[in-house]
Amino acid sequence: MWLDGLDLPITNYLDASFFDYDESEVQEVTAVIDGSVMKYGIGQLRPAWEAPCKEYSPIFTYKWKTTEQALNNLAKVDASPFDDVALEYTNPHTGRPVMDTMTAWIQMIRPGIHTKAHRQVNSAVYYVHEGCGATVIDGIRFDWEKGDLFVIPSWVYHEHLNDSKDERAILFSIQDTPILVALGKYREEELSSNRGHQLVKGVFDAETVMAHK
Repeated sequence: MWLDGLDLPITNYLDASFFDYDESEVQEVTAVIDGSVMKYGIGQLRPAWEAPCKEYSPIFTYKWKTTEQALNNLAKVDASPFDDVALEYTNPHTGRPVMDTMTAWIQMIRPGIHTKAHRQVNSAVYYVHEGCGATVIDGIRFDWEKGDLFVIPSWVYHEHLNDSKDERAILFSIQDTPILVALGKYREEELSSNRGHQLVKGVFDAETVMAHK
C-alpha cells in the first residue's frame, strides 16, 4: 500500500515551488540496502564523525518491527486520553518531526478503549493499518476497518473507539501540525461536557460513503 502525503497546497500558496534536475545525469546506485537504518536507526546514537542532519530525517525508512515494539513498550507505561497509544515519527538527530511542514503518527487503539474527544486546528489523514473500530467526528460516527482512509478536518471534535474485546487497531496518520506550531497558530481544546464524549448524531461506514457517491 502506498500513500503520498504532500505539502504542495502550502508550498504553492507561498509560491515556493522549485524543480531542479538534469535528464542527462544518471545517479549510480552505490548505497547499501537499509543503510540509513543501520547508520541512524538506533535514534539515540549517530556516527561520531558526521554532523547532525537538521534539514530532514536521515532515515529513509522506518521499519514496522521497531515501531511495533515501541508501541507495545509505550502501552505498558502510558497512553493519551485522546489518542491512546500514539507515537510521532521523528528525525533522530533533532527529535523534531520528519518534515518541517508535516508530521506522521502511528497509534494503537487497544481493545475496549474509547478515547475522550478533543479538537485541534491541524488536519489529519488517517490510514487503517490493522483492525477495525470507529472515529466520531463532529458528532458523526465513522466505522473503519483495515485498508480504509478517513480525514479529520481542522477544529472539529473527534474521538476513537475500539469495540473489540481482544483485537487491537493500528492507525497511521499524516498531519500538518508542524507548520501551525511554527507560525504560532496551533491550538487544541478538549470536550468538557458529557464526560468528554460527543453525542452521536449519525453513523457512516465505507460502504455507505461509497453509496452516497
